[in-house]
Amino acid sequence: MNTVRSRSWVAAPIEEVFAFFDDPRNLGRLTPPPVAIRLVSIDPEPPRAGSVLAFRYGLGPFQRSWTVRLLAREAPYRFVDETISGPLARFHHSHTFSSGRHGTWISDEIEYRVGPGGAIGAVLDWLAGWVMRATFVWRAARQRQLLS
Repeated sequence: MNTVRSRSWVAAPIEEVFAFFDDPRNLGRLTPPPVAIRLVSIDPEPPRAGSVLAFRYGLGPFQRSWTVRLLAREAPYRFVDETISGPLARFHHSHTFSSGRHGTWISDEIEYRVGPGGAIGAVLDWLAGWVMRATFVWRAARQRQLLS
């Protein structure tokens, strides 16, 4: 299994940070251009363990569906989601929040697999990991902008 980890800090209290991340409508605000993502539905709402979230994402007219299940939600410390259907065969994302001095640490861990096995799968997994790491660099700056 492939894993991407990220850790960033924002100058905001943990309750405010968790509330921001707990609202799936904010995912689009944390996605680097030119990719657009929007929430289509949450069932049941508000989000809780077992909720299914449907998104649309893509570039311009090239849109795809992405469906996620919220596996765990422990406010204001953590939530875990997993892809039911979408661009990757496996996408398990743990979000953890911890109070720090004058702010909050945001930790993400993603276990993923693109899909195919063999050499092609290894290349695609490496490429997906590189894209996710680049996304988290952009996201860390955006989080500080939005939450500090």
